[in-house]
Amino acid sequence: MSDIHALPARDAHAAERLAEAAAHLSAADPRLAEVIARIGPCGLRRHPGGFPRLFRAILGQQLSIKAAATIHGRMVAACGDAVTPERVLALPARAFADAGVSRPKARYLRGLAELARGDPRFFERLPRLSDEAAIDRLTSILGIGRWTAEMYLIFCLGRLDVLPLGDVSIHNAAAGVHGLRRRVLPKRLTRLAKPWRPYRSVAVWYLYEHLDTNRAGA
Repeated sequence: MSDIHALPARDAHAAERLAEAAAHLSAADPRLAEVIARIGPCGLRRHPGGFPRLFRAILGQQLSIKAAATIHGRMVAACGDAVTPERVLALPARAFADAGVSRPKARYLRGLAELARGDPRFFERLPRLSDEAAIDRLTSILGIGRWTAEMYLIFCLGRLDVLPLGDVSIHNAAAGVHGLRRRVLPKRLTRLAKPWRPYRSVAVWYLYEHLDTNRAGA
């Protein structure tokens, strides 16, 4: 579709596209240009998506990285080292509880597994959908909110023009980069990010890196 802007599948071509994106962003936003110059080449890459990715995303909601990794490891072990829809659906309720999964999350994970088993091509169709259509499909899954769907688009589908308006960390990062006293609210972030098009995902990646480097240097 004409409104799909995604990273090329080949790494060499992706690097070229990301370099173009960084140059565009630097020219469009002098404050962001300083961040780009400090961080260097964009390291945004496409990661494997599908059922295992969303399974882990649901599992990690409202948990620390360490706790999420521990519980995910237990669930992988319970599934015989391969998390598939069939194996998840075969687990008794006790297996989820023993792994530390809450009842609501267990229901979400079972729902995701039922969808993936009932519609094996669900994830294969997502790359052909526009950004908003793909987000609509993903958020129709119980337990998947818009932010999770947007992260899937950026990091699994390689979509280049996604702006997660509900991400408070991006609000704060944008405010800091632009020397604003208060965090940038969604309406203002939309206006601020207008010059970043069609590479708002790349700008978001740089803002995440900006936050990480600031934390590391604190």
